[in-house]
Amino acid sequence: MALIDEAQIRQQVKDGALARLYVVCGGEGYLKQHYAARLCEAAVEDAFRDFNFHRFEGKDLELDTLSQATEAMPLMGERTCVLVRDYALEAMNGDKDFLAFLKELPDYVVLVFWMDTVDFHPKKYKVLAEAVSQAGHIAQLNPPDEAQTLRILAAGAKKRGCALDRPTAKYFAESVGGDLNLLQNELEKLCAYAGGGNLTRAQIDGVCVKSVDAKSFDMVKAVSMGDGTQALRLLDDLFRQKVAPQMLLGSLIANYVDIYRAFAAMQAGRSAEAPAGLFDYKGKSFRLQKAGDMARRMKLPQLKRCMELLAQADRRLKSTGMDDRLVMEQCVVGLLGVR
Repeated sequence: MALIDEAQIRQQVKDGALARLYVVCGGEGYLKQHYAARLCEAAVEDAFRDFNFHRFEGKDLELDTLSQATEAMPLMGERTCVLVRDYALEAMNGDKDFLAFLKELPDYVVLVFWMDTVDFHPKKYKVLAEAVSQAGHIAQLNPPDEAQTLRILAAGAKKRGCALDRPTAKYFAESVGGDLNLLQNELEKLCAYAGGGNLTRAQIDGVCVKSVDAKSFDMVKAVSMGDGTQALRLLDDLFRQKVAPQMLLGSLIANYVDIYRAFAAMQAGRSAEAPAGLFDYKGKSFRLQKAGDMARRMKLPQLKRCMELLAQADRRLKSTGMDDRLVMEQCVVGLLGVR
């Protein structure tokens, strides 16, 4: 089974050394869309795109129609490209006609199955995965790690006429959140506002919408510093954004769990980032680094009391008739009191 990752498919697109078949699948929607488009751009010259590029929606697409498209000879070009969005590949695992179709793909075609909203699990459907691998590749594109995210953001800024250094890119990702589609949208807005040149933290703060996680982290930081005015102002901002109280509390709890894990690691003589190897922090190890800074200001009894207050707020939101805002304000004031 020939699985390739983001770095490998990026290199193939760059070199123009394309296989006859690609299944673009995985858990990262932006990367799937991006590389499905890049494969098609690399396969067919713009001048002959109207003749040599064919796109289909996978729903109800007949195999005969797909076969005819792949067999069509290129006109004034070396290759044709056929893009199929959300084809029901998993239903074809034991289909002999479909497996034979994959084996007989012409050398001049690049067939791309873009699994946008319908995913494909190659380990679960080994017969089909092996057939795909004989003609091409399965590109499994999952959420990138931190280094990949920063590289994508720097490249996106450069494409828009701006420069984004690594520390600023990291601050941007931490502020906006980990979703690449959201990051790209905010980056486009930021670059349009900046009008070129080096992007700055001040511009990010002035233009970009911070994620709930980023604002709740700022709230926890304000609590740890004893800045009640800032903590309650941030809480007010989140309520004005109509963030659901349960979502807000969940984000606060997640931040304190990070602090607890960082605290436990440092007590054991390890770095604050050590828990990243035990829990799912792919692309988000910076959370533990920040949590470590706050954990150094706390003692275990204080941390336990904070967790008790958060659990109490959770129970009140779920099982009492108290006003949601009052519950959250009492929780934040209680956390300030622990300090």
